[in-house]
Amino acid sequence: MPAIITHHVFGEVVAQSLPADVVSGEEELLAFLLGNQGPDPLFARFSTLPSLAARTHSLAATIQSGRVTRAFMTLRDGVSHLPPADERVGRAFVLGLLGHYVLDRAVHPFVVSQQRALCAADPSLEGASGEVHALIESDIDSWILWERCSATVEERPAADNLMRTERIEHVGGALFSQMALAVFGVPVSAREYVSSVRDYERLYRLIDPARSALSRAAGTVERMARGVSRAEAMAHYVRRSNECPAANLECRPWEDPFTGEVRHESVADLFDEARLAYPALAEALVRRREAELRRLVGGLNYAGRPGTDD
Repeated sequence: MPAIITHHVFGEVVAQSLPADVVSGEEELLAFLLGNQGPDPLFARFSTLPSLAARTHSLAATIQSGRVTRAFMTLRDGVSHLPPADERVGRAFVLGLLGHYVLDRAVHPFVVSQQRALCAADPSLEGASGEVHALIESDIDSWILWERCSATVEERPAADNLMRTERIEHVGGALFSQMALAVFGVPVSAREYVSSVRDYERLYRLIDPARSALSRAAGTVERMARGVSRAEAMAHYVRRSNECPAANLECRPWEDPFTGEVRHESVADLFDEARLAYPALAEALVRRREAELRRLVGGLNYAGRPGTDD
């Protein structure tokens, strides 16, 4: 799926298309942009007992796997149960989460297709498919940051995409906690989301930019334990170029891993597809039109896999 920078840039672009009264003021914008990271921070949980971290990682995967309409309707209802002073921040956060989903489902089939093609071309990579996936995502991140913002992670560190206030943390944690229990039957403390975001920030401050002394040290430690390094694969290289083979800018054919369809879209095309799809989904969610939201979700989970919106 897209990684931290691509999701942030998407959030910045989509925020400009929202009606002025939907997300207003700095704190609401920060809530919206943090929401655009979706459940991804939960995957980064590490500063706790291994068993608790594993449970949090599992919750993130479960959220991504399906029940999308139910989850977002529950989040929407959860906003109405927040203290009145927190409702607008909560709504902005939930609309950001929706942006994460919309971009994920558009881009993830492409990333999986590229990952599988690379592993098929070099069988030695098969045991490191997750790292290949992360490397593709980080390459796309570095490209889109330069292409859209004329910047690198030296000027705009990935960790800065997680800017937030304490209220945003607590509101986001409360909404995730309620949704996890109501939709997936998973009890989780609201503090777990807060801690996960902080771990996500620590991770990127450690590993970026790629090949820095800290990044290499983290990779060495991880390889000693696992043989491969996910952290090094996630790290962003400092690149000042509009070229990016991982983004398929030449629109070469690729196979959708879930439908078998041969497609030709670039990441730029898929980004625009998600951008154009977002407003209708957001309107259906804000207006609590569950049937319309379900139709627009189209049975797709975060991975873009059909038949999962039970």
